[in-house]
Amino acid sequence: MKAAGISDIGKCRKNNEDAYYMAEEGAPLRHLYIVADGMGGCNAGEVASQSAIAAFLDYVKEEYEDQELSDLLAGAFQAANKAVFDQSNSALEFAEMGTTMVAAVIDQPRAYVAHVGDSRAYLMQKGELQLLTTDHSYVMELVKMGTITKEEAAMHPKRNIITRAVGIKDTVETDMTVVSVQKGDLLLLCTDGLSGMLSDEELTEILRQKQSVKKKAKLLVEAANLRGGYDNISLILIEI
Repeated sequence: MKAAGISDIGKCRKNNEDAYYMAEEGAPLRHLYIVADGMGGCNAGEVASQSAIAAFLDYVKEEYEDQELSDLLAGAFQAANKAVFDQSNSALEFAEMGTTMVAAVIDQPRAYVAHVGDSRAYLMQKGELQLLTTDHSYVMELVKMGTITKEEAAMHPKRNIITRAVGIKDTVETDMTVVSVQKGDLLLLCTDGLSGMLSDEELTEILRQKQSVKKKAKLLVEAANLRGGYDNISLILIEI
C-alpha cells in the first residue's frame, strides 16, 4: 500500500481550513485515511476540521476492537459530529462552524468509505474512474430531482451550498459505501477544492499517468491551482 497526502492553501484563501489524516505504523487501523473541509467564520473552519478528525481518531482508538468496520466508521462520525457541535456552542467565535468529511479504511479485498458533505472518494480500477460518493449539496438535490444536469451543477452559482455537514446539528447521517478493490487500484479522497476545479476526465488523465503516487498527487494539486485555486485543495491518493 502506497499513499500520499497534500493540503494546499490554493491561490485565493488567506488560511487553510482543510485537514487530513493518514494512518502511520502502529495506528489502531493501519489503512485509515480521512479528509475534511472546514467552514465557519474567522478560523472556525480550521478548528472544525481538525477537531472532527481528532474526535474521530479518539473514538477509533477506543472502539476498534469491538465493532465491524462499517459500524466503527459510523460511530466515529457521530463522535466527530458531537465534538464539533459541542465546541460550536461553547463560544461565539465558533458559532455555526462545521466540516465536510470523507474517510476510508482499506481492508482487502474491500474498501469501506463513509462521508458527510461534498468531500469525495473516487476509485480508479483498470484505468476507469468511478465516483463512490454523492455530494450532500443543494445542486445535487436539483440533479436528483431532474431540475438540472450534472454538467449544469458543476457551473451552478450555488454549487458550494452543502445540505449536510459534521457539527451543524446534534446528530449527523453518514453515507456508507463498501467496494471491492484489487492490486493496482487507486483510491482518491479529496475536498471540493480539487473536484470543483477539475472534471472527471481531467482527473482520469492525471491518474492514468505512469508516475508515482506522490507525483500524481502533486500533479492534481498543480492542475487545480492552474485552474484558479479558488479554494483550499486537499487530497489523499492511495495505491492498493
